[in-house]
Amino acid sequence: MIKLIAIDMDGTLLNEHHLVTEKVKQAIKKASEAGIKIVLCTGRPVHAVYDYFKELDLPQDEEDYVISLNGTVVQKTTDWEIVYSHQLDHSQLKRAEKLIEPFKMNFTYFDEKNYYYTGEATEMLQFDADLLGMEAIHLPLEELSPELTIFKAMYVAEEAELNHLTASMPAFIAENFYPIRSLSYVFELLPQGANKGEALTGLATKLGFTKEEVMAIGDGENDIDMMKAAGTSVAMGNAVDSIKQIAKHVSKSNQEDGVAHAIYEWALK
Repeated sequence: MIKLIAIDMDGTLLNEHHLVTEKVKQAIKKASEAGIKIVLCTGRPVHAVYDYFKELDLPQDEEDYVISLNGTVVQKTTDWEIVYSHQLDHSQLKRAEKLIEPFKMNFTYFDEKNYYYTGEATEMLQFDADLLGMEAIHLPLEELSPELTIFKAMYVAEEAELNHLTASMPAFIAENFYPIRSLSYVFELLPQGANKGEALTGLATKLGFTKEEVMAIGDGENDIDMMKAAGTSVAMGNAVDSIKQIAKHVSKSNQEDGVAHAIYEWALK
């Protein structure tokens, strides 16, 4: 019996217009009414989750949570208190930023509330900030306060430009970060030991659920660890091949209410 469903947002919960369809809302509502916990598990910062969370009208009690920034932060939905987190070392951020010098790209990073970037703003940076509904704030790392906790960093660039960077990625990146290509235009640097799967496993254990009682629904490379942490893993119809290969089931696409299909087919039946 499924007791918790972890749902990715972009490309999964949200359609190509970044909307939650009525069919998906109704399926999530029925799952919640059946006693299943719904946990949004996203690469977004929590401030880019609030409006969707309210739209879904999910329960907000002491045992409800959101996993954000690709597993680096877990927050209660009652007051958005951080109950679990990983953070990045500032000195390693400065070392990682130097890699962008030959390229036209931005080095970006997040604290709990803000989206920061270094260098001259590119079109892809603005596209990503607009997608999240956030203002990108220019803050060179030399001006970064030692007191500011940074949970995630990203390289943001056109796909071809980012391909050049990743093709020559030095060993210290993998040695000091958990690197992942989450989107064609985004290469993320997470703290070591942090990912969606690790956060989901920890949360399920805290709530007293076994792996077999957890379902995960996703579409991108950054969902692989989440899929492995769930007894019932569901790839969206629009998912990348690597997700489809490891998932237990493949649902419909995010343009065809794939989350609703997954909930009715493998959680509520």
